[in-house]
Amino acid sequence: MILITGGTGQSGAEIVRQLAATGTRFRALVRNPAKADAVRLNGVEIVRGDMADKQSLTPALKGVDRLLLLSSPDATFVEAQGTVISAAKQAGVRHIVKFSAMTADPKSPSTFPRMHGQTEDLVRASGMAWTFLRPTFFMQNFLGLSQMVKQGTMYQPAGDGKSAPVDIRDIAAVAVKTLTEPGHESKAYDITGPELLSYTEIARVFAEVAGHAVKYQDIPPAAAKQAMLGVGMPEFVADALNQLMDQLRAGAYARTSNVVRDVAKKQPVTFAQFAHENAAAWR
Repeated sequence: MILITGGTGQSGAEIVRQLAATGTRFRALVRNPAKADAVRLNGVEIVRGDMADKQSLTPALKGVDRLLLLSSPDATFVEAQGTVISAAKQAGVRHIVKFSAMTADPKSPSTFPRMHGQTEDLVRASGMAWTFLRPTFFMQNFLGLSQMVKQGTMYQPAGDGKSAPVDIRDIAAVAVKTLTEPGHESKAYDITGPELLSYTEIARVFAEVAGHAVKYQDIPPAAAKQAMLGVGMPEFVADALNQLMDQLRAGAYARTSNVVRDVAKKQPVTFAQFAHENAAAWR
């Protein structure tokens, strides 16, 4: 039996959809079943539980041998995932597939990669078999910049840094393989799209699809933080996102991998494909 955590979020919901499509029966852990429409699919057993409450996890983990560990990166991230890891070991789970992040490192100066690195260490120390999924920036996150694209200028503190954005459908395809096939134990998979792109190059793609001029404007991190706070983003998250931009500018994400092709056995979605599929968002 497989248990999925974080299945109601953007990435988790796509993993749930793709895993359900294989005919695999599995459980999805949710805090509030009344808000679990994203995981109400054939073959999916919805179980109630809180990742921060070990006792609540006991029924959900009964008979589970494989676990997808995924949760939102907040200030309690390491503690909550640590609770799940401890409960999983106690319940007899044999294999944890952890949704992590590219550049994960327990000593990273960047908050999100550091938290993922710390929880990766907890998984390793548990003695259970493990697989780490380490995607780079999600293509779908660019939908949050749609108003900027419509208005003709994308403002980000990214400098000339390049990354290979990946479609969450490709991340999910890799996740499904690691959950349903043997041979992925003790593997850490950097999951990227097929091409390195700077924000200037991304703006050109949007301009072609939108049919109007789109440019990229580099801005100071302080200005980016002020804008994020202005739309109600928590300061913790704003600071962490700026740290990712620091890494991007420094070249930490300037690499591609063949994981989508080799593990998921599919051609990765290109950024142009993603942009065309969501053309209405840019026009």
